[in-house]
Amino acid sequence: MSYESWFDGAGESDIWLGSVNFTLPLDYALFAQLYELPLMHHCIPLDWQADAARWREKALPLAEWSKQLVNSDYLHPLFHHWLLLEGQRSMRGVRLNTLGWFDFKSAWFAPSEL
Repeated sequence: MSYESWFDGAGESDIWLGSVNFTLPLDYALFAQLYELPLMHHCIPLDWQADAARWREKALPLAEWSKQLVNSDYLHPLFHHWLLLEGQRSMRGVRLNTLGWFDFKSAWFAPSEL
């Protein structure tokens, strides 16, 4: 199955395996990244539009919302890791790649203020 078909939720399956890298702030990233995947809309029978409206109004209780997804057996977090980069605060342009590792190819140091 192509990535596009998987992304759109095409096809039938008993289980879909995938990964997601949530960035900070979690209050934004948790709902936003799941909401933007058509596969989630296809597989999880929620009122996504109503939840999105509540999320935009900062009225969606994300801890309870995500707990509901896990308790209803829609999501099964298999493992968790937290990567934190420590170093000079003047470093800019560091991003995570699709595997969740730091990608330094476009990183640079901001000039010190004179």
